[in-house]
Amino acid sequence: MYRVLLIDDEPAATQALARSLAAFEEIDVVGSYNDPQKGIEAICQQTPDIVFMDIEMPGLDGFMVAKATEHVPYHLVYVTAYSEHALSAFETKVVDYLLKPVRQTRLERCLEKIKALPPLVSPSLELEILVHDGKTTYRLTENDISYIESIGRYQQVNLTASGQRKFQLQTIVTEETMTNFEKELSTEQFLRVHRSFIVNVGLITQVQREARNTLLSLSGVSQAIPVARAKVAVVNEYLK
Repeated sequence: MYRVLLIDDEPAATQALARSLAAFEEIDVVGSYNDPQKGIEAICQQTPDIVFMDIEMPGLDGFMVAKATEHVPYHLVYVTAYSEHALSAFETKVVDYLLKPVRQTRLERCLEKIKALPPLVSPSLELEILVHDGKTTYRLTENDISYIESIGRYQQVNLTASGQRKFQLQTIVTEETMTNFEKELSTEQFLRVHRSFIVNVGLITQVQREARNTLLSLSGVSQAIPVARAKVAVVNEYLK
């Protein structure tokens, strides 16, 4: 069974594709998103097997979404009305390129192509870290973590929406040091943006200047995260 996400700013397009995919028993459409930023968050949190995604979308195009989620293993299929994007598309990790409206026979060939590819990294092989709060030890994957904040001698691990559902908690407070978290977490997915904050870069929605300060926003997080001056260029590089 393949877990599938659909990302397209046009609701009619995702609805039509979902109807077409319903004919395939091996496909389970687990989410449909018309906001590309929500799509990024869903990819990072749900780690789907296949993502069918439009290219031309407002705010963030399909190439930007692919760049923001390149640390997540999934099969990417672009679905677009414009054939001129094909060359640029195949410079990303895309495995197929479908033109709208998608014919059922063409969709079937796409899925056959994906079936012939090597399997994705098993969820059991995802990088895991153990976090102890003094009473309980939690086994977290990187996709369970939104950001980590230093609060005195303790660190507060703030969970993503999927992590909160998994553990029935919003945060875990631990004596584990920020330095140890930096060593344990993937540098492709996490960045220490400030001496007191480590963030999941796949959840960054915007970076803005306020007076002499730089702040970033994370999807699903109301708190603005400060960025140290020395880290501003690094953060901007992640968003390219």
